[in-house]
Amino acid sequence: MLYVMNDYELIYLIHSENDEAALDFMFKKYHKFIWKYIHLLEVETKEHDDLHQEGVLVLHKAIKTFDESRNKSFTRYFELILRRQLYHLKSNLPDYYLFDNTDFCKGASYIEEEPEYISLNSDLENTVYKEYFLNRKPVSQITREYLYSKKQVYNTIFRIKEKYKIMI
Repeated sequence: MLYVMNDYELIYLIHSENDEAALDFMFKKYHKFIWKYIHLLEVETKEHDDLHQEGVLVLHKAIKTFDESRNKSFTRYFELILRRQLYHLKSNLPDYYLFDNTDFCKGASYIEEEPEYISLNSDLENTVYKEYFLNRKPVSQITREYLYSKKQVYNTIFRIKEKYKIMI
């Protein structure tokens, strides 16, 4: 009996009599319609199932909120809501990519300590290097603890950076 009914009759049955068979028929009818819009988004395959679930939820919402008096067909109403929701979800997908093959990391070594072969000429340079670059203390704290002027500390930081540039 459901196979000859149109959307308006099915929605009437769902609204007035809570007919599960009519609801199930609507889900089956619009199943491929949801997949069509998911594939039009051109998202990664791993996102398809999540987007399909969202599409089914949107279909259920559209069935519950559809108002025939607005002079719009149910298909157009559902399409509008579905497209908005799917585009919104696509814009919130993460922009990072996970690689299945991690060969590019093999043989990589990570330096956790600063190189010891930089030639620092004075106690001021050693102190600023240790406190500013290794311990990450701000310049104002270094000037208070060691009684150096800000100008001295900034000039020393500049000299140390220049030594690093020469090393590279």
